[in-house]
Amino acid sequence: LLLHISKIINKEIKSNIVYEDEQILAFEDINPQAPIHILIIPKKEIKTINDIESDDINIIGSLFLVAKNIAKEKKIDKDG
Repeated sequence: LLLHISKIINKEIKSNIVYEDEQILAFEDINPQAPIHILIIPKKEIKTINDIESDDINIIGSLFLVAKNIAKEKKIDKDG
């Protein structure tokens, strides 16, 4: 799975990108489990929650802001 994520980040695997900046990538799941299913990941490899370091605070906060903004854009912020 991590190999595929790296390839998506490096644009080696085609994906439908919904949002991208220097730290975050959001793309549609190729096997969606809901009508709108978007994966939002940091571009920095953080394997588990136990691997988050104090210098990752901005990335982690950005993940939540990106999720909020995408939900609003997709009109699922109230019920999704």
